[in-house]
Amino acid sequence: MQEIPYLMVMKRERLKMSFLAEPTDANYRGNVHGGKVMKWIDEIGYALAVQHAGKYCVTKFVDDIEFLEPIHIGDLVQLKAKIVKVGNTSVRIHVNVTSEHLIEGTKKKNCDCDIVFVSIDEKGKKVNIKK
Repeated sequence: MQEIPYLMVMKRERLKMSFLAEPTDANYRGNVHGGKVMKWIDEIGYALAVQHAGKYCVTKFVDDIEFLEPIHIGDLVQLKAKIVKVGNTSVRIHVNVTSEHLIEGTKKKNCDCDIVFVSIDEKGKKVNIKK
C-alpha cells in the first residue's frame, strides 16, 4: 500500500445542519424555546469555527439576534453557517435559521445573527488560527 506523504486539506467556510423540532425542544404552546434556537446557533458556529481554525474555539460574542417567526414541533429546522471574517485569533460566522412545515410545505425565516468565536489553547489563552 502506497502512503501519501502530504495531503492538502481545504478549510471549511460553510456548514449546514437539518433536523426535526422535537416536543422536548418546545414550550407548552408547541413553539421551540428561543434558548434552544440559540443553543443550535452556538453548536453550528462552534463546529464551523473549529473546522476552519483547526483549534478549539469558544464563543466570544453573539450579535443582534431577533426572533422573527416561531418554530413548531415537527418543523424541519435548517441552519446555515458561513464564515464572514477571519482574524488572527477569531472567526466571525453568520448563521441563518429557517423552518419548514413538512405537510403544508410552507417555509419561513426564523432568525439570523453573527457569532464570534476565539481560538484558545489548553490554558485558555488566545492562540493564532492556522493560516
